Amino acid sequence: MKVLPTEQWVKKAVILAGGQNTHLAPLTNYCPTWMFPVLNKPLIEYTVDFLRKNGFEEIIISLPEEAKIPDYLKQNKVPGINIKFHKEDRPRGTAGALKDLENILDKEPFLVIEGNLFSESINLNKFIEFYKETDSIATVGVYRENGRKIEENVTINNDSMINSFHIIHSSVDRRSPWRPSGIYLFDPIILRFIDRKNYKDIKEQLIPALQREGLNVSACEIEGFHSLLRNMNDYINIHRDLLLKNGHKYFDDKEEITKGVWVGKNVKISPKAYLLGPIFIGDGCEIKDWAQIIGPTVIGKKCLISEEVVIRESILWGGISLSKKSRIEYSIIGERADIPDNFYSNNMILLNGLSIRDVSLIPSDQSIKGIINLSDVVSTIGSRQKIYEISKRIMDIILSATGIILLFPLLLLFAIVIKIDSPGSVFYIQKRCGREGKLFGMIKFRTMVANAEKLQKELIAIKEIDGPMFKISNDPRITRVGRILRNTSLDEIPQLFNVLKGEMSLVGPRPLIMDEMQFSPSWRDTRLKVKPGITGLWQIQGRSEAPFHDWIRYDAGYVKNQSLWMDIKILLKTIKVVLKKSGAY
Repeated sequence: MKVLPTEQWVKKAVILAGGQNTHLAPLTNYCPTWMFPVLNKPLIEYTVDFLRKNGFEEIIISLPEEAKIPDYLKQNKVPGINIKFHKEDRPRGTAGALKDLENILDKEPFLVIEGNLFSESINLNKFIEFYKETDSIATVGVYRENGRKIEENVTINNDSMINSFHIIHSSVDRRSPWRPSGIYLFDPIILRFIDRKNYKDIKEQLIPALQREGLNVSACEIEGFHSLLRNMNDYINIHRDLLLKNGHKYFDDKEEITKGVWVGKNVKISPKAYLLGPIFIGDGCEIKDWAQIIGPTVIGKKCLISEEVVIRESILWGGISLSKKSRIEYSIIGERADIPDNFYSNNMILLNGLSIRDVSLIPSDQSIKGIINLSDVVSTIGSRQKIYEISKRIMDIILSATGIILLFPLLLLFAIVIKIDSPGSVFYIQKRCGREGKLFGMIKFRTMVANAEKLQKELIAIKEIDGPMFKISNDPRITRVGRILRNTSLDEIPQLFNVLKGEMSLVGPRPLIMDEMQFSPSWRDTRLKVKPGITGLWQIQGRSEAPFHDWIRYDAGYVKNQSLWMDIKILLKTIKVVLKKSGAY
């Protein structure tokens, strides 16, 4: 057992504020998760204050390269704690970000907190003591969640050691009631198992690597109120929980003017307004005659609520103006939004400057059902997005049907040559993930020997691409005809039938099996929001020669910026790439 001092000996903590969280889109397109306001205060402030109160002396915040650092953190205005920043120059994964900090984290155990964790009331002493007692190289904070479908969970042995993580999609059945809470305690020895060059996540890659080396990885049940903001429902529910049960200790600077209604400084409320708590109102707000506010509701700073406005169980960020007789129910409104007269919103996100691509990022199983672009007050969910999808489908049908007719003699020739060249079927059909994780049989010309999948296990050590995908430039399983088909990308032609059936599109992220997407759940869930494609951004940027972190970047970029003109440009560039045989093997 580790012999460690009994006083607070863990002095350093890392807050992982990088990466994606598409389940919180489109809000995350305009504000990073770690800056989301919770009761009008950025989430990162709660995390920093939590660590300060627990005796930590140094915090390293890992951020994306483009992230803006708030002045109160950048200028080290938090007393008693030293805050440093590390900006990732490319997607590194949660474990890869730790490797970049190796010079700082090379001596004593350190705490890691995911940037979307509300951690204020966690019993950290118990968590640290558990780590000491179990002689583990890593301890993962977990909690039990029963009664609803779980997409990310943990199986735990009777001795509290981690057995495995399951990062699954909503189309897959749940396997365990235990769920990772987003907090870890590590011995610095774990940094030896992280490659500085490649993408690596903690749960999906690092912990299995530690277990393969026979090192103990334990699970400790977290005590105290906490919440991971994984999706829009979590963001709504944490406000509900704080207002109804746990939040009163955060209201010290607010005045309770009537039961369950807390207000900040310089708030003006008409005596003719009707307020039914719990309601949290920020500084500098004005609420006019006959306005009705029904909780649980949070109103940000400097909001103007005009005459006869109705707000019911919603979250309003700062600087919002609601004009006369507007009605907001079960919705979230972004900063500095102007709501016109007689406007109605139910279960929506309201933001300025939205694009039609933002619609495709909303998870289908969330209480929020759509988004409204306040720049032109048009709901994009039933208009421009639908027009784009219909146009894209028409293009897919016309081009795929034309391609099948024109290339049919070539398809027949390839089928004969493949059959003569090696034993086995002409086509290779494999179950791949389509839109929303729905499985379909992707068709290709067979380019490998009949037992290729079994031989892959023997070749895994020499694969030439990082991440979960398997690629070898001189793969011994490829047949003579198969090599020609692969080098020219002609083995993909049968997927025109998948496009014609509506299982694929001409342009989109490449269809993969679920196991190949387990290393990055946020990347997986982004790409599953659209139909997979025969070609896409990654294919025209080098394909097999591009590293895994670029694959993530291109797939996410396509989903967030898709348009018919982009699809046409990708198709035209694909022709050029195929002719050059760039990255094809």
